[in-house]
Amino acid sequence: MPLQPDTSPPILLGKDALNEGIPPTGGPAAAGYLLPTMLNRHGLICGATGTGKTVTLRYLVEQLSARGIATLVTDLKGDLSGLAAAGGGSDKVRARLPQFGLDESYFRAFPLTLWGRGGLPMRATPSELGPELIGRMLQLNDNQQGLMQLLFRIADQQGLLLLDWKDLLALIDHADQNRKTLLAEFGTISPASLGAIKRKYLALESQGADTLFGEPALDLTDLIAGNNIHLLDASDMQPAVYGILLLWLLAELYENLPEVGDRELRLVLFFDEAHLLFDDLPKNLCKEVEQIVKLIRSRGVGIFFVTQNPLDIPEDILAQLGNRVQHALRAYTPSEQRAVRAAANSFRANPGIDTATAIGELGVGEALVSCLDENGVPQPVSRLLIHPPASRLAPLDDSERHALLKNDPLKGKYSQKLDRDSAYEQLQQRRAQAPAPAEPAHRPTAKRKPGALEKSFDKMATSFGRQIGRELMRGIMGALSDRKR
Repeated sequence: MPLQPDTSPPILLGKDALNEGIPPTGGPAAAGYLLPTMLNRHGLICGATGTGKTVTLRYLVEQLSARGIATLVTDLKGDLSGLAAAGGGSDKVRARLPQFGLDESYFRAFPLTLWGRGGLPMRATPSELGPELIGRMLQLNDNQQGLMQLLFRIADQQGLLLLDWKDLLALIDHADQNRKTLLAEFGTISPASLGAIKRKYLALESQGADTLFGEPALDLTDLIAGNNIHLLDASDMQPAVYGILLLWLLAELYENLPEVGDRELRLVLFFDEAHLLFDDLPKNLCKEVEQIVKLIRSRGVGIFFVTQNPLDIPEDILAQLGNRVQHALRAYTPSEQRAVRAAANSFRANPGIDTATAIGELGVGEALVSCLDENGVPQPVSRLLIHPPASRLAPLDDSERHALLKNDPLKGKYSQKLDRDSAYEQLQQRRAQAPAPAEPAHRPTAKRKPGALEKSFDKMATSFGRQIGRELMRGIMGALSDRKR
Protein backbone atom coordinates (compact mmCIF):
# COMPACT_ATOMS: atom_id res chain seq x y z
CA MET A 1 0.00 0.00 0.00
CA PRO A 2 1.24 3.54 -0.65
CA LEU A 3 2.66 5.37 2.32
CA GLN A 4 0.47 8.26 3.45
CA PRO A 5 1.99 11.43 4.88
CA ASP A 6 3.27 11.28 8.44
CA THR A 7 2.11 7.69 9.08
CA SER A 8 5.52 6.00 9.14
CA PRO A 9 8.16 6.51 11.85
CA PRO A 10 11.53 7.98 10.88
CA ILE A 11 14.42 5.64 10.13
CA LEU A 12 17.38 5.78 12.49
CA LEU A 13 20.39 5.64 10.17
CA GLY A 14 23.07 5.46 12.84
CA LYS A 15 24.65 6.76 16.00
CA ASP A 16 26.83 9.81 16.39
CA ALA A 17 30.34 8.56 15.64
CA LEU A 18 31.94 11.57 17.32
CA ASN A 19 30.02 11.74 20.62
CA GLU A 20 29.37 7.99 20.98
CA GLY A 21 25.66 8.51 21.58
CA ILE A 22 22.63 7.45 19.61
CA PRO A 23 20.99 10.56 18.10
CA PRO A 24 18.45 11.28 20.80
CA THR A 25 15.44 13.26 21.37
CA GLY A 26 15.64 15.87 18.66
CA GLY A 27 12.41 14.64 17.11
CA PRO A 28 12.00 13.06 13.71
CA ALA A 29 14.10 15.73 12.01
CA ALA A 30 17.12 15.19 14.25
CA ALA A 31 20.50 14.38 12.73
CA GLY A 32 20.80 10.69 11.95
CA TYR A 33 17.16 10.15 10.96
CA LEU A 34 15.65 9.70 7.50
CA LEU A 35 12.00 10.64 7.04
CA PRO A 36 10.12 8.13 4.83
CA THR A 37 7.86 10.93 3.58
CA MET A 38 10.96 12.64 2.13
CA LEU A 39 12.12 9.60 0.17
CA ASN A 40 10.51 10.83 -3.04
CA ARG A 41 13.00 13.70 -2.89
CA HIS A 42 15.50 11.00 -3.82
CA GLY A 43 18.93 10.21 -2.43
CA LEU A 44 22.55 9.23 -2.99
CA ILE A 45 24.68 6.54 -1.36
CA CYS A 46 28.31 6.64 -2.40
CA GLY A 47 31.79 5.65 -1.28
CA ALA A 48 34.80 3.63 -2.31
CA THR A 49 34.68 -0.15 -2.61
CA GLY A 50 34.64 -1.87 0.77
CA THR A 51 33.60 1.16 2.82
CA GLY A 52 30.08 -0.06 3.65
CA LYS A 53 27.71 1.46 1.09
CA THR A 54 26.14 -1.92 0.22
CA VAL A 55 25.44 -2.58 3.92
CA THR A 56 23.83 0.88 4.19
CA LEU A 57 21.71 0.08 1.16
CA ARG A 58 20.68 -3.25 2.69
CA TYR A 59 19.67 -1.64 5.99
CA LEU A 60 17.60 1.05 4.28
CA VAL A 61 15.74 -1.53 2.19
CA GLU A 62 15.00 -3.58 5.32
CA GLN A 63 13.60 -0.55 7.13
CA LEU A 64 11.36 0.40 4.23
CA SER A 65 10.02 -3.15 4.01
CA ALA A 66 9.30 -3.11 7.75
CA ARG A 67 7.27 0.09 7.19
CA GLY A 68 5.23 -1.42 4.36
CA ILE A 69 7.01 0.42 1.53
CA ALA A 70 7.77 -1.54 -1.64
CA THR A 71 11.28 -1.36 -3.08
CA LEU A 72 13.02 -2.36 -6.30
CA VAL A 73 16.75 -2.94 -5.91
CA THR A 74 19.07 -3.60 -8.86
CA ASP A 75 22.11 -5.64 -7.85
CA LEU A 76 24.90 -5.84 -10.42
CA LYS A 77 27.30 -7.77 -8.16
CA GLY A 78 24.83 -10.34 -6.81
CA ASP A 79 25.46 -9.37 -3.16
CA LEU A 80 21.98 -8.71 -1.81
CA SER A 81 19.90 -11.89 -2.09
CA GLY A 82 20.68 -12.57 1.59
CA LEU A 83 17.89 -10.09 2.39
CA ALA A 84 15.62 -13.16 2.29
CA ALA A 85 17.54 -14.86 5.14
CA ALA A 86 18.04 -13.91 8.79
CA GLY A 87 21.43 -12.45 9.70
CA GLY A 88 23.75 -13.41 12.51
CA GLY A 89 26.63 -14.90 10.56
CA SER A 90 28.86 -11.82 10.63
CA ASP A 91 31.04 -11.15 13.69
CA LYS A 92 31.34 -7.48 12.74
CA VAL A 93 27.57 -7.05 12.68
CA ARG A 94 27.22 -8.90 16.01
CA ALA A 95 29.82 -6.66 17.61
CA ARG A 96 27.79 -3.60 16.69
CA LEU A 97 24.50 -4.82 18.20
CA PRO A 98 25.21 -3.67 21.82
CA GLN A 99 26.05 -0.18 20.59
CA PHE A 100 22.45 0.10 19.40
CA GLY A 101 20.85 -1.72 22.33
CA LEU A 102 20.13 -4.83 20.21
CA ASP A 103 20.53 -8.58 20.75
CA GLU A 104 20.33 -11.74 18.61
CA SER A 105 16.55 -11.51 18.38
CA TYR A 106 17.04 -8.52 16.09
CA PHE A 107 18.05 -10.74 13.15
CA ARG A 108 15.29 -11.58 10.68
CA ALA A 109 14.50 -12.29 7.03
CA PHE A 110 12.44 -10.06 4.75
CA PRO A 111 9.88 -10.84 2.03
CA LEU A 112 11.77 -10.95 -1.24
CA THR A 113 10.91 -11.54 -4.87
CA LEU A 114 14.05 -12.44 -6.79
CA TRP A 115 14.33 -11.43 -10.44
CA GLY A 116 17.11 -12.20 -12.88
CA ARG A 117 19.72 -14.87 -12.15
CA GLY A 118 18.10 -17.76 -10.28
CA GLY A 119 14.76 -15.95 -10.06
CA LEU A 120 11.88 -14.72 -12.17
CA PRO A 121 12.72 -13.38 -15.64
CA MET A 122 12.30 -9.60 -15.89
CA ARG A 123 11.26 -9.15 -19.52
CA ALA A 124 10.37 -6.32 -21.84
CA THR A 125 9.36 -6.31 -25.50
CA PRO A 126 11.42 -4.59 -28.22
CA SER A 127 8.40 -2.32 -28.84
CA GLU A 128 8.49 -1.18 -25.19
CA LEU A 129 12.19 -0.39 -25.29
CA GLY A 130 11.96 1.33 -28.66
CA PRO A 131 14.62 1.91 -31.31
CA GLU A 132 16.67 4.46 -29.38
CA LEU A 133 17.30 2.29 -26.32
CA ILE A 134 17.88 -0.84 -28.41
CA GLY A 135 20.33 1.13 -30.56
CA ARG A 136 22.24 2.18 -27.46
CA MET A 137 22.21 -1.40 -26.19
CA LEU A 138 23.76 -2.52 -29.49
CA GLN A 139 26.18 0.45 -29.42
CA LEU A 140 25.21 1.55 -32.92
CA ASN A 141 26.75 4.55 -34.67
CA ASP A 142 24.59 7.43 -35.93
CA ASN A 143 23.92 5.91 -39.35
CA GLN A 144 23.03 2.52 -37.88
CA GLN A 145 20.85 4.20 -35.25
CA GLY A 146 18.94 5.99 -37.99
CA LEU A 147 18.45 2.68 -39.76
CA MET A 148 17.14 1.12 -36.52
CA GLN A 149 14.55 3.92 -36.35
CA LEU A 150 13.59 3.08 -39.94
CA LEU A 151 13.22 -0.63 -39.15
CA PHE A 152 10.72 0.18 -36.39
CA ARG A 153 8.83 2.45 -38.81
CA ILE A 154 8.65 -0.39 -41.35
CA ALA A 155 7.32 -2.71 -38.64
CA ASP A 156 4.63 -0.18 -37.68
CA GLN A 157 3.46 0.41 -41.24
CA GLN A 158 3.42 -3.29 -42.12
CA GLY A 159 1.69 -4.37 -38.90
CA LEU A 160 4.62 -6.44 -37.63
CA LEU A 161 4.54 -6.97 -33.85
CA LEU A 162 7.92 -6.79 -32.11
CA LEU A 163 7.43 -8.86 -28.97
CA ASP A 164 10.61 -10.90 -28.54
CA TRP A 165 14.21 -11.20 -29.65
CA LYS A 166 13.65 -13.23 -32.79
CA ASP A 167 11.08 -10.71 -34.06
CA LEU A 168 13.68 -7.98 -34.44
CA LEU A 169 16.11 -10.37 -36.12
CA ALA A 170 13.35 -11.41 -38.56
CA LEU A 171 12.66 -7.72 -39.27
CA ILE A 172 16.34 -7.11 -40.12
CA ASP A 173 16.33 -10.06 -42.56
CA HIS A 174 13.01 -8.88 -44.06
CA ALA A 175 14.42 -5.42 -44.76
CA ASP A 176 17.57 -6.91 -46.27
CA GLN A 177 15.66 -9.26 -48.60
CA ASN A 178 13.18 -6.58 -49.73
CA ARG A 179 15.40 -3.53 -50.13
CA LYS A 180 14.22 -2.88 -53.72
CA THR A 181 10.54 -3.18 -52.75
CA LEU A 182 11.01 -0.83 -49.78
CA LEU A 183 13.05 1.70 -51.77
CA ALA A 184 10.12 3.78 -53.06
CA GLU A 185 8.58 4.36 -49.63
CA PHE A 186 11.56 4.30 -47.27
CA GLY A 187 14.54 5.25 -49.42
CA THR A 188 17.84 3.44 -49.81
CA ILE A 189 18.57 0.82 -47.15
CA SER A 190 22.28 0.13 -46.82
CA PRO A 191 23.04 -3.62 -46.82
CA ALA A 192 26.36 -2.89 -45.09
CA SER A 193 24.60 -1.12 -42.20
CA LEU A 194 22.02 -3.88 -41.92
CA GLY A 195 24.82 -6.43 -41.78
CA ALA A 196 26.60 -4.47 -39.04
CA ILE A 197 23.39 -4.25 -36.98
CA LYS A 198 22.80 -7.97 -37.38
CA ARG A 199 26.35 -8.85 -36.30
CA LYS A 200 26.05 -6.73 -33.17
CA TYR A 201 22.63 -8.20 -32.49
CA LEU A 202 23.92 -11.78 -32.71
CA ALA A 203 26.95 -10.91 -30.55
CA LEU A 204 24.65 -9.60 -27.82
CA GLU A 205 22.48 -12.70 -28.16
CA SER A 206 25.51 -14.90 -27.45
CA GLN A 207 25.90 -13.00 -24.16
CA GLY A 208 22.35 -13.87 -23.06
CA ALA A 209 20.59 -10.58 -23.86
CA ASP A 210 17.79 -12.44 -25.67
CA THR A 211 16.39 -13.62 -22.31
CA LEU A 212 15.41 -10.03 -21.46
CA PHE A 213 12.95 -9.81 -24.36
CA GLY A 214 9.57 -11.45 -24.57
CA GLU A 215 6.26 -11.94 -22.82
CA PRO A 216 4.88 -11.79 -20.25
CA ALA A 217 6.56 -8.42 -19.85
CA LEU A 218 6.98 -6.86 -16.42
CA ASP A 219 3.70 -5.60 -14.96
CA LEU A 220 4.53 -2.49 -12.93
CA THR A 221 1.62 -3.04 -10.56
CA ASP A 222 3.41 -6.15 -9.27
CA LEU A 223 6.25 -3.93 -8.03
CA ILE A 224 4.09 -1.65 -5.91
CA ALA A 225 1.89 -4.27 -4.28
CA GLY A 226 2.54 -4.80 -0.56
CA ASN A 227 5.83 -4.41 1.29
CA ASN A 228 7.81 -6.77 -0.88
CA ILE A 229 11.46 -6.24 -1.76
CA HIS A 230 11.97 -6.80 -5.48
CA LEU A 231 15.61 -7.64 -6.13
CA LEU A 232 16.97 -7.80 -9.67
CA ASP A 233 20.13 -9.93 -9.61
CA ALA A 234 21.94 -8.58 -12.68
CA SER A 235 25.27 -10.29 -11.95
CA ASP A 236 25.21 -12.13 -15.30
CA MET A 237 24.12 -9.05 -17.28
CA GLN A 238 26.39 -7.04 -19.55
CA PRO A 239 27.00 -3.48 -18.23
CA ALA A 240 25.58 -1.87 -21.39
CA VAL A 241 22.41 -3.97 -21.12
CA TYR A 242 22.15 -3.17 -17.39
CA GLY A 243 22.34 0.57 -18.02
CA ILE A 244 19.63 0.40 -20.69
CA LEU A 245 17.41 -1.64 -18.36
CA LEU A 246 17.64 1.10 -15.72
CA LEU A 247 16.68 3.73 -18.30
CA TRP A 248 13.72 1.64 -19.39
CA LEU A 249 12.50 1.10 -15.81
CA LEU A 250 12.61 4.83 -15.12
CA ALA A 251 10.75 5.66 -18.33
CA GLU A 252 8.10 2.96 -17.82
CA LEU A 253 7.36 4.02 -14.25
CA TYR A 254 7.10 7.66 -15.20
CA GLU A 255 4.89 7.07 -18.25
CA ASN A 256 2.53 4.48 -16.77
CA LEU A 257 2.01 5.30 -13.08
CA PRO A 258 -0.71 7.87 -12.40
CA GLU A 259 0.00 10.98 -10.37
CA VAL A 260 -0.76 10.57 -6.66
CA GLY A 261 0.61 13.76 -5.18
CA ASP A 262 3.89 14.94 -3.80
CA ARG A 263 3.93 13.18 -0.42
CA GLU A 264 2.45 9.76 -1.15
CA LEU A 265 5.05 7.03 -1.58
CA ARG A 266 4.47 3.88 -3.62
CA LEU A 267 7.91 2.60 -4.50
CA VAL A 268 11.57 3.36 -3.83
CA LEU A 269 14.18 2.42 -6.43
CA PHE A 270 17.78 1.64 -5.48
CA PHE A 271 20.07 1.63 -8.52
CA ASP A 272 23.39 -0.06 -7.75
CA GLU A 273 26.43 0.95 -9.86
CA ALA A 274 24.39 3.93 -11.05
CA HIS A 275 27.25 5.30 -13.15
CA LEU A 276 26.34 2.69 -15.79
CA LEU A 277 23.07 4.54 -16.28
CA PHE A 278 24.91 7.68 -17.35
CA ASP A 279 28.05 6.36 -19.09
CA ASP A 280 28.24 7.90 -22.58
CA LEU A 281 24.60 8.97 -22.31
CA PRO A 282 23.75 11.45 -25.11
CA LYS A 283 22.72 14.91 -24.00
CA ASN A 284 19.14 14.50 -25.17
CA LEU A 285 18.68 11.29 -23.15
CA CYS A 286 20.42 12.82 -20.14
CA LYS A 287 17.95 15.70 -20.26
CA GLU A 288 15.07 13.23 -20.38
CA VAL A 289 16.42 11.37 -17.32
CA GLU A 290 16.81 14.69 -15.50
CA GLN A 291 13.19 15.54 -16.26
CA ILE A 292 11.98 12.10 -15.12
CA VAL A 293 13.91 12.35 -11.84
CA LYS A 294 12.39 15.78 -11.27
CA LEU A 295 8.79 14.74 -11.96
CA ILE A 296 8.56 11.09 -10.94
CA ARG A 297 8.08 12.05 -7.30
CA SER A 298 4.50 13.01 -8.22
CA ARG A 299 4.01 9.35 -9.19
CA GLY A 300 4.94 8.31 -5.66
CA VAL A 301 8.40 7.05 -6.60
CA GLY A 302 11.70 7.79 -4.89
CA ILE A 303 15.13 6.99 -6.34
CA PHE A 304 18.44 6.29 -4.59
CA PHE A 305 21.52 6.22 -6.77
CA VAL A 306 24.31 4.01 -5.40
CA THR A 307 27.79 4.60 -6.82
CA GLN A 308 31.41 5.11 -5.80
CA ASN A 309 31.81 8.76 -6.68
CA PRO A 310 29.29 11.63 -6.65
CA LEU A 311 30.85 12.86 -9.89
CA ASP A 312 29.42 9.75 -11.55
CA ILE A 313 26.03 11.49 -11.47
CA PRO A 314 25.35 14.42 -13.84
CA GLU A 315 25.36 17.71 -11.95
CA ASP A 316 21.76 18.67 -12.73
CA ILE A 317 20.54 15.29 -11.45
CA LEU A 318 22.86 15.33 -8.43
CA ALA A 319 21.29 18.65 -7.39
CA GLN A 320 17.90 16.91 -7.04
CA LEU A 321 19.09 14.26 -4.56
CA GLY A 322 18.02 15.54 -1.16
CA ASN A 323 19.09 12.67 1.14
CA ARG A 324 22.81 11.85 1.09
CA VAL A 325 24.99 9.18 2.65
CA GLN A 326 28.71 9.52 1.92
CA HIS A 327 31.09 6.72 2.89
CA ALA A 328 34.85 7.07 2.70
CA LEU A 329 36.69 8.26 -0.40
CA ARG A 330 40.44 8.03 -0.73
CA ALA A 331 42.11 10.94 -2.52
CA TYR A 332 45.55 10.20 -3.96
CA THR A 333 45.28 11.59 -7.48
CA PRO A 334 44.08 15.04 -8.61
CA SER A 335 40.83 13.57 -9.96
CA GLU A 336 40.20 11.76 -6.64
CA GLN A 337 40.86 14.98 -4.72
CA ARG A 338 38.40 16.79 -6.98
CA ALA A 339 35.81 14.12 -6.19
CA VAL A 340 36.33 14.61 -2.45
CA ARG A 341 35.87 18.37 -2.76
CA ALA A 342 32.71 17.84 -4.81
CA ALA A 343 31.32 15.45 -2.19
CA ALA A 344 32.16 17.82 0.66
CA ASN A 345 30.58 20.80 -1.07
CA SER A 346 27.33 18.89 -1.59
CA PHE A 347 26.60 18.85 2.18
CA ARG A 348 25.17 21.58 4.34
CA ALA A 349 28.04 22.74 6.53
CA ASN A 350 28.39 21.72 10.18
CA PRO A 351 30.77 23.91 12.25
CA GLY A 352 31.88 20.84 14.20
CA ILE A 353 32.96 18.80 11.14
CA ASP A 354 35.61 19.49 8.50
CA THR A 355 33.70 17.64 5.81
CA ALA A 356 36.49 17.33 3.24
CA THR A 357 38.92 15.96 5.84
CA ALA A 358 36.33 13.64 7.38
CA ILE A 359 35.54 11.97 4.04
CA GLY A 360 39.08 10.62 3.90
CA GLU A 361 39.10 9.57 7.57
CA LEU A 362 35.84 7.60 7.73
CA GLY A 363 36.17 4.00 8.84
CA VAL A 364 34.30 1.04 7.40
CA GLY A 365 30.62 1.40 8.34
CA GLU A 366 30.92 5.12 9.05
CA ALA A 367 29.35 7.77 6.84
CA LEU A 368 28.65 11.46 6.56
CA VAL A 369 24.88 11.90 6.41
CA SER A 370 22.54 14.75 5.58
CA CYS A 371 18.79 14.18 5.16
CA LEU A 372 15.82 16.44 4.59
CA ASP A 373 13.69 17.58 7.48
CA GLU A 374 9.87 17.69 7.40
CA ASN A 375 10.03 21.00 5.50
CA GLY A 376 12.39 19.62 2.85
CA VAL A 377 15.42 21.51 4.21
CA PRO A 378 18.76 19.63 4.29
CA GLN A 379 20.10 19.01 7.80
CA PRO A 380 23.70 19.91 8.63
CA VAL A 381 26.07 17.05 7.90
CA SER A 382 26.66 14.57 10.72
CA ARG A 383 29.17 11.76 11.08
CA LEU A 384 27.43 8.48 11.89
CA LEU A 385 28.21 4.89 12.65
CA ILE A 386 25.63 3.19 10.41
CA HIS A 387 23.01 0.93 12.01
CA PRO A 388 23.67 -2.80 11.43
CA PRO A 389 21.32 -4.73 9.11
CA ALA A 390 19.08 -7.58 10.30
CA SER A 391 19.42 -9.84 7.26
CA ARG A 392 22.28 -12.09 6.18
CA LEU A 393 25.23 -10.47 4.44
CA ALA A 394 26.10 -13.59 2.44
CA PRO A 395 24.01 -14.19 -0.71
CA LEU A 396 21.63 -17.13 -1.06
CA ASP A 397 23.04 -20.35 -2.47
CA ASP A 398 21.43 -22.12 -5.43
CA SER A 399 19.21 -24.35 -3.32
CA GLU A 400 17.93 -21.37 -1.31
CA ARG A 401 17.21 -19.47 -4.53
CA HIS A 402 15.28 -22.45 -5.86
CA ALA A 403 13.19 -22.69 -2.68
CA LEU A 404 12.50 -18.94 -2.76
CA LEU A 405 11.37 -19.08 -6.38
CA LYS A 406 9.21 -22.17 -5.80
CA ASN A 407 7.14 -20.37 -3.17
CA ASP A 408 6.90 -17.00 -4.92
CA PRO A 409 3.27 -16.07 -5.70
CA LEU A 410 4.39 -14.42 -8.97
CA LYS A 411 5.98 -17.60 -10.32
CA GLY A 412 2.82 -18.71 -12.12
CA LYS A 413 2.60 -15.39 -13.92
CA TYR A 414 6.19 -15.00 -15.12
CA SER A 415 7.96 -18.36 -15.15
CA GLN A 416 6.49 -19.60 -18.47
CA LYS A 417 7.43 -17.58 -21.54
CA LEU A 418 4.65 -16.78 -24.01
CA ASP A 419 5.27 -16.93 -27.75
CA ARG A 420 2.42 -15.18 -29.53
CA ASP A 421 2.31 -14.74 -33.29
CA SER A 422 4.42 -11.69 -33.95
CA ALA A 423 6.85 -10.43 -36.61
CA TYR A 424 8.79 -13.70 -36.89
CA GLU A 425 5.66 -15.81 -37.41
CA GLN A 426 3.92 -13.12 -39.53
CA LEU A 427 6.81 -12.96 -41.98
CA GLN A 428 6.99 -16.75 -42.17
CA GLN A 429 3.28 -16.87 -43.05
CA ARG A 430 3.68 -14.18 -45.72
CA ARG A 431 6.50 -16.10 -47.37
CA ALA A 432 4.46 -19.32 -47.31
CA GLN A 433 1.43 -17.58 -48.87
CA ALA A 434 3.36 -15.70 -51.54
CA PRO A 435 2.75 -17.12 -55.09
CA ALA A 436 5.68 -18.92 -56.65
CA PRO A 437 7.36 -17.00 -59.50
CA ALA A 438 5.90 -17.96 -62.93
CA GLU A 439 8.00 -20.18 -65.22
CA PRO A 440 8.97 -18.53 -68.57
CA ALA A 441 7.06 -19.90 -71.65
CA HIS A 442 10.23 -20.71 -73.61
CA ARG A 443 13.50 -21.25 -71.94
CA PRO A 444 16.34 -19.65 -73.82
CA THR A 445 18.70 -22.29 -75.22
CA ALA A 446 22.13 -22.02 -73.81
CA LYS A 447 24.76 -21.29 -76.39
CA ARG A 448 27.10 -24.24 -76.89
CA LYS A 449 30.79 -23.54 -77.00
CA PRO A 450 32.45 -24.86 -80.17
CA GLY A 451 35.13 -27.51 -79.78
CA ALA A 452 38.76 -27.20 -80.85
CA LEU A 453 38.22 -29.14 -84.14
CA GLU A 454 35.24 -26.95 -85.05
CA LYS A 455 37.34 -23.85 -84.43
CA SER A 456 40.05 -25.19 -86.82
CA PHE A 457 37.49 -25.86 -89.58
CA ASP A 458 36.02 -22.41 -89.07
CA LYS A 459 39.41 -20.81 -89.48
CA MET A 460 40.10 -22.87 -92.62
CA ALA A 461 36.70 -22.00 -94.08
CA THR A 462 37.19 -18.36 -93.32
CA SER A 463 40.63 -18.34 -94.96
CA PHE A 464 39.37 -20.30 -97.97
CA GLY A 465 36.42 -17.99 -98.33
CA ARG A 466 38.65 -14.92 -98.28
CA GLN A 467 40.88 -16.43 -101.00
CA ILE A 468 37.91 -17.25 -103.27
CA GLY A 469 36.52 -13.81 -102.67
CA ARG A 470 39.75 -12.17 -103.76
CA GLU A 471 39.93 -14.33 -106.93
CA LEU A 472 36.31 -13.54 -107.82
CA MET A 473 36.92 -9.82 -107.31
CA ARG A 474 40.00 -9.93 -109.53
CA GLY A 475 38.02 -11.79 -112.22
CA ILE A 476 35.20 -9.24 -112.13
CA MET A 477 37.60 -6.31 -112.23
CA GLY A 478 39.50 -7.93 -115.14
CA ALA A 479 36.31 -8.47 -117.12
CA LEU A 480 35.32 -4.85 -116.67
CA SER A 481 38.73 -3.71 -117.85
CA ASP A 482 38.56 -5.85 -121.05
CA ARG A 483 35.06 -4.41 -121.79
CA LYS A 484 36.41 -0.84 -121.62
CA ARG A 485 39.11 -1.66 -124.11
